[in-house]
Amino acid sequence: MLSWICATTVRANPDSTAFVEFDGCWFVHMFVAIGVYLNGFILGCGKMFVDSTHWSGLYEGTMLTIVALDAENQIFNVAYAIVGGATNEDGLWFLTLL
Repeated sequence: MLSWICATTVRANPDSTAFVEFDGCWFVHMFVAIGVYLNGFILGCGKMFVDSTHWSGLYEGTMLTIVALDAENQIFNVAYAIVGGATNEDGLWFLTLL
C-alpha cells in the first residue's frame, strides 16, 4: 500500500519526490516531499527546523519532519520521512535527500 501511496503522490503532484524502501518484506524508509512545498520553501521561507516524533504501539518507528517559517512567520511543511528508528544514519539519510 505504501508504494501505491508514493506513486500516486508523485503522479498527482509535479516536482514531488515520494518513495518507500523495503528490505525483502520489511519496511526500511519512506520519504515524501511535495513539489509545491519544495518550491514554496525555495521561494520564500526563512529558518528551517528538523523534528522527530517517536511512534509506539502496533507500528513502531520515527517520523522525521522538516518545517520552515514562511514570510508571515507561519509554519510551512517542507518534507517528512518515516524511518525505523531515530539513529544518526536515519537522520543523515533524511537530510541528504532534502
